[in-house]
Amino acid sequence: MPSKENTDTLLKEYGFCDAQIGRLDALIWQTASLIYPISLAGFAYFGTSATHTPDRFFSLLAVATGSITLLVIWYLLSLLWFRFQSIAFYRMVEIEDEIGVMWRFRYSSYLGIPNRQRKKSLDQISDEQQSRFKTLESQIGDFRGVGLRPAAAYVTLIFIIGWLAIIIREYVLTFL
Repeated sequence: MPSKENTDTLLKEYGFCDAQIGRLDALIWQTASLIYPISLAGFAYFGTSATHTPDRFFSLLAVATGSITLLVIWYLLSLLWFRFQSIAFYRMVEIEDEIGVMWRFRYSSYLGIPNRQRKKSLDQISDEQQSRFKTLESQIGDFRGVGLRPAAAYVTLIFIIGWLAIIIREYVLTFL
């Protein structure tokens, strides 16, 4: 166990990491809350139009291209921000290990491991830790979920497909 002074320093760093994770999470979803509604407005405007002229098609093409570009840039930035969060999570687990009395992110990290790999990871840790993780797993059960990274990917992909569908629809209605 580290000295009191070192523990205080580690706890401050732990707090900084936790705050960084929160800031990045807010940044990811606040920017999404701007970009997604803009795309939805574009869908509503171009998707419900009864006018199908070449000028309107090229306007749609410009707006869709801009929207898809914005979605892809947001997604790539969100991946970068998720990576920064992963670094902070990793450091928080290290601090928990160093201090020895905190388990929040060690539990999250363990439950985030696919079931098949959990047994292998248990072989690499002490009996006391194994006992804690097994108890956690028995209390929580299977810990499945989509997760924020895949959710961001799915939603971005759905919006891109939506724009492509509107472009194809408008092309067919305008030129064929």
